[in-house]
Amino acid sequence: MMTYLNIFLLIFSPYLAVIPMVASGYKMISKVNMDYKNKWNWGMLFLFIWSFTVGVFNKNPVSASMSLIILVYFFLSIYLEYNYNDEEKIEGLLKKVIIISTFSAIVGVIERITEKSYNPNIFKYIFGMYPQFLVKGKCRISGTFGNPNIAGAWFSAMVIICLYFFQNSNKLKKIYYFSDMILFSVVLLWTGSRGALIGLAFGLIFYAYYKGHKKEIIFLAISFTMLFLLAFIFPEIFYKGRDLIGTIDGRVEIWKKCLSMFKDKPITGWGLAGTYYAKDFLYHGRRVYHGHNIWITIATTMGIVGLSVYVYMKWYVFNQISLLDSYGSRLTPLLAGLEAIIIGQGLVDFIICTPQGGMLLVISSACINGLANEYSNFEFDNSYLISDFKDR
Repeated sequence: MMTYLNIFLLIFSPYLAVIPMVASGYKMISKVNMDYKNKWNWGMLFLFIWSFTVGVFNKNPVSASMSLIILVYFFLSIYLEYNYNDEEKIEGLLKKVIIISTFSAIVGVIERITEKSYNPNIFKYIFGMYPQFLVKGKCRISGTFGNPNIAGAWFSAMVIICLYFFQNSNKLKKIYYFSDMILFSVVLLWTGSRGALIGLAFGLIFYAYYKGHKKEIIFLAISFTMLFLLAFIFPEIFYKGRDLIGTIDGRVEIWKKCLSMFKDKPITGWGLAGTYYAKDFLYHGRRVYHGHNIWITIATTMGIVGLSVYVYMKWYVFNQISLLDSYGSRLTPLLAGLEAIIIGQGLVDFIICTPQGGMLLVISSACINGLANEYSNFEFDNSYLISDFKDR
């Protein structure tokens, strides 16, 4: 029951999402023999120390205090690695996530049909469910996430998770997961998040690759390339298609100014949320919280040091994915697909700066590390038993 409650708090409010994260961190701090010795966790701990130091160096108390979220991610990673380190446990967790996420999708459907979410009230402000920005014409739904891009990323992940269970369930359950997959696909489109669609494209390609379906990879790559070209040639047939060029130009403008900031402080960066406190507005006379690209944002806020550590952490995680693949873990395609969603959407956005977006990264990475560690320990134990038997 507590697991359902924690998932509910995570999905139904970007503010309440902090509660289960902090609670999980406290549980791990209270454990005396806490095992965090892998490169992902060491990297996370270093990024916390580095981002805090950079915030102090830049004399920005907001930036320094925001580094605490990375510390929470650190403890949460350890908690997940400790408690979800085999296929059955991880699948059980993800099934609960699907159930709660379905209710969030239903909220999105209601929002789309009635536009009720666009009528502000104190409840929605407190829970962070009121949209952070409004769009003329048809609304972009944000469900329980308060931001269409975060909602899009989450629903993209749900599509791939449902696909996994659809392919690995009996006939009756296939109907349930297929129906949920359709629901999540529809609300994903209603978020109007093109970054989330890019993330889903990356996720499906990685999923197919680790499934060993080479023909599907080629088909998906050609299909998404054709859709991308159609969006440029015939933008009017896509939702917000006519705004595509303007959106790209806006992103490029932000990227150029972020890179200019990076040149000024290439080693340390400007601290977390440093782009918001920049002397010059980064986009059409407005402040922005991030650089709308994972790599550029990390480089701008934490310098080449922070970027190098993050790249190393991602390299380590994908090494662990290769390890799981070599052991034949059935979860490899799914976990690789979830990691790919973050990479794909990260080309045009920076969703991991929010609790709900960051959880996608932490959950997938921690489960990968926990599972890979269990497989490695199992192989070591078996090899030890075999050598011991031979000695006798």
